[in-house]
Amino acid sequence: MCGICGIYRKDHDQVDKKTISSMCSTMTHRGPDDEGHYLSGNVGLGMRRLKVIDLETGNQPISNEDKSIWIVQNGEIFNYLELRDRLKEKGHHFYTRSDTEVIVHLYEEYGEECIEHLNGMFGFALWDENNKLLFLARDRLGIKPLYYYEDDDVFLFGSEIKAILNYPDIGREIDYEALSDYFSLQYIPAPETIYKGINKLPQACSITLKNNRSSLKKYWHLKYCVIPMTQEEAIESTISEIERTVQLQMISDVPLGAFLSGGLDSSILVAVMSSLSDRPVETFSVVWDRNGQAFDERKYARFVSERYNTNHHEFLVKPQVDEVAEETIKAFDEPFANDSAIPNYHIARETKKYVTVALSGLGGDELAAGYERYLGMSILKYFQLIPESLRSKVFENIIDRLPDSKNGLPWIDRVKRFGKISGLSFIDSYLSISAKMNASDKQALFTEDVSARLHGHLDPSALFRRYDLEAGDACELNRMLYIDMNTYMVDELLVLSDRMSMAHSLELRVPYLDHLLVEHFAKVDPALKLHGFTKKYLLKKIAERYYPKSFIYRKKVGFSTPLVLWLRGELKGYMLHILNRKSVMRTGIINPDAVERYVHDHLGLKRNYDMRLWALMMFMLWYNTYIDKIY
Repeated sequence: MCGICGIYRKDHDQVDKKTISSMCSTMTHRGPDDEGHYLSGNVGLGMRRLKVIDLETGNQPISNEDKSIWIVQNGEIFNYLELRDRLKEKGHHFYTRSDTEVIVHLYEEYGEECIEHLNGMFGFALWDENNKLLFLARDRLGIKPLYYYEDDDVFLFGSEIKAILNYPDIGREIDYEALSDYFSLQYIPAPETIYKGINKLPQACSITLKNNRSSLKKYWHLKYCVIPMTQEEAIESTISEIERTVQLQMISDVPLGAFLSGGLDSSILVAVMSSLSDRPVETFSVVWDRNGQAFDERKYARFVSERYNTNHHEFLVKPQVDEVAEETIKAFDEPFANDSAIPNYHIARETKKYVTVALSGLGGDELAAGYERYLGMSILKYFQLIPESLRSKVFENIIDRLPDSKNGLPWIDRVKRFGKISGLSFIDSYLSISAKMNASDKQALFTEDVSARLHGHLDPSALFRRYDLEAGDACELNRMLYIDMNTYMVDELLVLSDRMSMAHSLELRVPYLDHLLVEHFAKVDPALKLHGFTKKYLLKKIAERYYPKSFIYRKKVGFSTPLVLWLRGELKGYMLHILNRKSVMRTGIINPDAVERYVHDHLGLKRNYDMRLWALMMFMLWYNTYIDKIY
């Protein structure tokens, strides 16, 4: 696991080591163990290394036999031992035991198609000296990040935006369409970033740069093609796939453990890890200390730990967000509003004290239909059979008047949002149920100047329609899963897990996102994912092999924070400080009247605006840090 960066000067000026080293220095947290560089005329590669596999000889950059091909990689190739043996049979010679070296020799054999042979999480850059070609690629699911910048003079890349911002004369002009998408979704979807000119390389994509011209290619598409199988066949084949990927991802030359929330996905993961390990698994959980009882699953994590005799570690988290908020913003480099960054920051920091690698249950919801919105959209089809006049009357007069939930649980807010989508098309309904703010909300939120700059771009509907079309003739459930895999999962959940873990030099692996397991789930009958009113049905049937039904069929809580309560209690003062009228006005972007209305209604229990307020707070912290530079 590393942080990589690089420079390709189109003006053919020489790249100096000082500039590459300076870019590397911004990512020391990603790789505290070593720094390496490769310089050749107008090209420079750099990396910071966290040692996980091949501790002695695996330092990067790594080359082929005649040193005509060089590579820097962030991530892990899990099938590298199999690939290494295959390449040796073809006559290739290895001078390290690292997974990165196999990519170099695969490139010698297959050129840019080398990525099709890889099973892993990666972002890498390869320089082909003979062909004067720079080749970048990102893994199929987008587990590992890669950013790039290109103009007439230079092409830059890095594992984090901060490496690119560190290059001389790179501007920080705000991309207002990206900002609009941020307030809709609470993250910025690829290929956008908050900075004009800096892009995310989308998942399953590569870039080739030759003769000063770059070309982007998508090398993998997930296709939903249901294969007939009985429920028992689906259970057995899926267990086999999960065991395969967990065994692959337990390969490590350093101590390894697992995040254990007590939820279904992480509990299955720990059960499988325990069956494959000859020693107790190290497990790690976050515990809220007060006002968060409804969000606390410690008894379930403890149950799993006792059942499988793990070495379990619990970490107490207090709502002292001001202590970590600025650090999280510096980790993301752009506005990012998933409040789960708080527990993820804490659990990564504490877990790193015991292990260097941790496995996470992330991805199970997107594979197997675990979110409430999937069920809501299924129910919507039947609800729309009720005459529109009756639906409108019921929701206007009854449901919209429901008081806000006092315990912080989101069911009332979900019911209100459900009522507003009942008359929309499928894709507009799904966008509305997924987004935190709609076009009219943002029209009121932004200043007139910003609204004019947006040219009508007030919602990310084009993005959702694009992925809906890519899903082809898949059923509605699989179309929703496909949209989420390509938006929410890759640009919110995976960004969160990568940044919060790497901020503490912890490698986080996500076995459910092994691309072969993802392809397997795409072949499963949708009725085995969402079965009547039972979400994640197939994984629950699999879990019955490991746990009692009373443990499995309980109400899901999830890895979240009691933010709605905190903003009305312990964090109220911090919120008012960050969102003070003078600071908001100074941006020239946000209408302070809209902010004050959200604060007033939230504190007055008129409406739960915790997600909007958190998004505004994270925007202000980012703006103060990166644009105003007052922190």
